[in-house]
Amino acid sequence: MLLAGCGRSSDTRTHIRIWHQKIGGERDLFHQFVSQYNAAHPDRVVEVLYKENEELRNLYIIASVAGQGPDLIYGPADNVGVLVTTQTIQPLDQIFDAEFFARFVPQGLVDWKGSHWLAADQIGNHLTLVYNKALIPEPPKTLDGLLATGRRLTIDENGDGKIERYGPTWNYREPFFFIPFLTGFGGWVMDAEGHPALDNEHTVQAIQFILDLRDKHKIIPKEGDYEIADMLFKESRTAMIINGPWSWEGYGVPEKTMVAPLPFNTATGLWCEPMISAKGYSVNANVRPEKFAIIRDLVAYLTGAEVQEKMATKLATTPVDRSVLALPAIQNNPALVASMQQIEHGRPMPIVPQMRQIWEGMRGPYQLVMSGAITAKEAARRMQQEAEKNIADSNL
Repeated sequence: MLLAGCGRSSDTRTHIRIWHQKIGGERDLFHQFVSQYNAAHPDRVVEVLYKENEELRNLYIIASVAGQGPDLIYGPADNVGVLVTTQTIQPLDQIFDAEFFARFVPQGLVDWKGSHWLAADQIGNHLTLVYNKALIPEPPKTLDGLLATGRRLTIDENGDGKIERYGPTWNYREPFFFIPFLTGFGGWVMDAEGHPALDNEHTVQAIQFILDLRDKHKIIPKEGDYEIADMLFKESRTAMIINGPWSWEGYGVPEKTMVAPLPFNTATGLWCEPMISAKGYSVNANVRPEKFAIIRDLVAYLTGAEVQEKMATKLATTPVDRSVLALPAIQNNPALVASMQQIEHGRPMPIVPQMRQIWEGMRGPYQLVMSGAITAKEAARRMQQEAEKNIADSNL
């Protein structure tokens, strides 16, 4: 420890720390960008640390409240409400000028209470349908089509009563992945005042639809967490998966698989709309003005046109820089076109701090109903009850 301390004390470079939740190919590309930045700036060093999203937010708040933590936090927009409420990030307006903000489309900046709080390198963070092109020439466009395609492609190859290949799959035990079905049946997580809005027939019908796919029609696996669904699709043991842009490179989009908007529900006349949100950088409230110039330079680079173009072409992320969106390579990319179509049929994720309490209130009852312990109606009632309790306990 003494040697390490001596080594750091003789290091005259400015250190900038970033905590992030990038995974897979996005994380690999991020490391490349950071390495290039460090090589071009010998007077400073950017240090990055990955943390899973829930851990990232919670540990960041603890660290920042104590006057510590990283200089920058990278994550989805729904963190902003909690971070602003805990006074752990500072407005970007006091660090960046109007020229910096002007290059973003509106969705690329997260505003709340009259200030900018997050500068994005992408918009989306959204779920889409991804399908195996060898098994499905054209993806289903409706929920009825999803059911019909799923029935056709769910196969017991040797007649032993065990399914070797399913139609669709996804992480159906996680509330985030439930949202497209909730919206497709006319529901939403909260009302206009930010109160939970889960104890109703929209929620019940959406839950029952998923249960029926598994238990009645038997076209999705009995187990459905993220790792299982991801593995089954990569092994071509399911023909379709619901997942987000962070997964597409691993699925071979667009060579082996392709992206499509989630289906339309003809029974309600509504699209299955996933939540969409920007992902980007916020500045720790503890960062002092003497460090602002370096923060400006680094964030401008990490959200710049060159970085966003590389992310879009390599990972099919949706850029938020106006000049990148206008490039022919972006406009003619079939995966990006499908992704942008999905964004058109998506709903912005609420950034108010109550959203975090609603997620936590949903998770337990939702997982209970998916394990068969309670009914869909009881799950809707408990989700509402627990979300309301969480909000009350948090004094929000």
